[in-house]
Amino acid sequence: MPFEQALLTLAQAFSLLLPILLSGLFFIACMKKRWLMALNKPMDFGLELGGKRLFGPNKNWRGAVLYLVGGTAITLMLHYLSLTQGWVAPVFQQDPWLVGPLCCAGYVLGELVNSFIKRRLEILPGSKAKTQLGRLIQAFFDNADGAIGYGIVLNLVFRPEGSYLYLALLLAFIVHASSDVLMRKLSLKQKKK
Repeated sequence: MPFEQALLTLAQAFSLLLPILLSGLFFIACMKKRWLMALNKPMDFGLELGGKRLFGPNKNWRGAVLYLVGGTAITLMLHYLSLTQGWVAPVFQQDPWLVGPLCCAGYVLGELVNSFIKRRLEILPGSKAKTQLGRLIQAFFDNADGAIGYGIVLNLVFRPEGSYLYLALLLAFIVHASSDVLMRKLSLKQKKK
């Protein structure tokens, strides 16, 4: 693969992350500044299954709305850029009013599935699994859950062509891990014990 093609693939992979990355950064700002607190309500409405909450207490409507609305707005911008800019992933040339909401909903759903499974496994919010293998699996899914959901929807519904999708998954893992570090530095998240 020529150097220019490799750079183009990397740029397209990064552009694929922009809807969730920029929405996530705005979500971090909202948490830090305590904006949109009216939406800071649990997505599971406090419901329980087998005596355990459906999701962790950090899964709230504020995050879901910001990812859906913000991600769709960014997808709309990328749609218009994709018409003239080769660095934007070609999938953004499709209908942004479908790509944005569906892919961002996939991201939110991936986060919720991970939270639901951790509650069933009795992994408390902010804590780690009991075994070394469990901690490794947990670390992977904590950093890739939303991106996997985003990628599944993107791949099944919009069928992007090119290797940028797989590179985007790797980049998403790195970006999510970095955002966790940022959130700990801003005292928005505590280090897992």
